[in-house]
Amino acid sequence: MPEVDLIAFESDPRSYRHWQLEIAAPMATVTMAVDASGGLRDGYELKLNSYDLAVDIELYDIVQRLRFEHPEVKVVVVTSGLDKVFCAGANIQMLAASSHDHKVNFCKFTNETRNAIEDAAATSAQSWLAAINGTAAGGGYELALACDEIILVDDRSTTVSLPEVPLLGVLPGTGGLTRLVDKRHVRRDLADVFATRSEGVRGQQAVDWGLVDSIAPKTTFADHVAARAQSRADRSDRPGGRGISLERLDRHPSSGGVRYSTVEVTYDRELGAAAIVVRAR
Repeated sequence: MPEVDLIAFESDPRSYRHWQLEIAAPMATVTMAVDASGGLRDGYELKLNSYDLAVDIELYDIVQRLRFEHPEVKVVVVTSGLDKVFCAGANIQMLAASSHDHKVNFCKFTNETRNAIEDAAATSAQSWLAAINGTAAGGGYELALACDEIILVDDRSTTVSLPEVPLLGVLPGTGGLTRLVDKRHVRRDLADVFATRSEGVRGQQAVDWGLVDSIAPKTTFADHVAARAQSRADRSDRPGGRGISLERLDRHPSSGGVRYSTVEVTYDRELGAAAIVVRAR
C-alpha cells in the first residue's frame, strides 16, 4: 500500500466523520463513533471504534477547540457511541500495511494528542473524564488513561486491557504502561500481570487494581458519570470568558512544501531538512 505523500492535519467540526461534539456548559461530551469507511487510506475498515491517523487528527482538533474556543467548558466527558465497545485501539490492518516511518509518526502524533488532553487539565483547568461504556483495549484504554478520571460500566463483560504483549508481541505504543505506573500509581507487579492478560480486567477488580476510578451498573451509569462530571466542574477554577476562534487554515500545498497565510515550509526530501519562513501580515 503506498504511503500518503502529504497528510493534511487541519480539521473543524463541520468536517468531523468520527466524533460527535456536544457542548452544554460547563460540560462537553465527546462521543467516539468511528466511520469504518473513513480511514486515511483505502484497504482497511475502522471496525469497533478502532482508529487511524484520520480519527486522531479530528480528536486533536477537538481538544484544542474545547481548550481555546470554549473557556466556559470546565469538564469534558469522552465516551463511545457504539454498543458494548468503547475503543479497540489502533487499527491493526492499518499498522500492518504501513511503513515503519508512518507507524512511528502515527504513534508520536497519537501520544501528542493524549499529552494535549493532560495539558488542558494541568494548565487550563479543563479536566477530562473517560466514561468507558464498552470494552476498551490497547489504544482505547490508553485514551482513557490520558483522562483525569476513568469510570467503567459494570455489566459483567466490559473490560479494560493492554493486550499488545500477549497478542502482538509489542509494548503499548502510546504511553499505556507509563501512565499506569507513573500517573495512576498502579503497583508494578499488577501492571506486569495486567499487560500479559489479553482478556483484560473488569468490574471491582479494575477498581481494586487502580485501573479505573469507579464503576457503575448500566442502569445508573449515565447518572453516575453526570454526577462525577458536575463535581469536577464545581471544583474547577477555569475563568470562563471569551474564547479564541480557531479558523480553518488557509493552506496551499505543493510538491516542495506548503504555504499558509503567514508561514511557508519548504522541504528537501533527500537531505531530510525543512526550511520555515515566517512573514508578517
